[in-house]
Amino acid sequence: MSTQTEPQQNSKAEALHLYGSYPFDTDETYQQGLASILGGGKLDPNSPEDLKEEMVRRTRVFYFNRITGSTITMDEAREYELSLLSSTSQSTKGVVEPNEEDRVLTFAELKELIETGNVDKIPNNKIIPERLNDAPPSESTATARKKPWETVVAAEP
Repeated sequence: MSTQTEPQQNSKAEALHLYGSYPFDTDETYQQGLASILGGGKLDPNSPEDLKEEMVRRTRVFYFNRITGSTITMDEAREYELSLLSSTSQSTKGVVEPNEEDRVLTFAELKELIETGNVDKIPNNKIIPERLNDAPPSESTATARKKPWETVVAAEP
């Protein structure tokens, strides 16, 4: 009996490892779905942070199971994430966490920042001055293209 549960445990552990390393932040299909869920009013922006985390975890588990054919549960995903957090917090004491500006915003977050006028909080948002460039224009080094009648004349003789 233990030989049957060992492969199941190994495949479950492998699925959880894949889940933990899956690039949800860069998967455009997932990000679009998440943005539609968050932007569709399914989650109140004033909700507690743990409720938001649970909603995101639920979407990740559903999406991951859908595209990989796995059957991990919410509880397994939560336990796996907590084990990752506890192991990384013990092994990375004193290590600086990535900057908040380094993460990619979802469309809903970007829309919210623009609507509320907090464009200064948008990562990599450059402020372009409202004046013309003072530098002199560059000189072209390319030769001028021949006109159509100039190329026909050259080809006739």
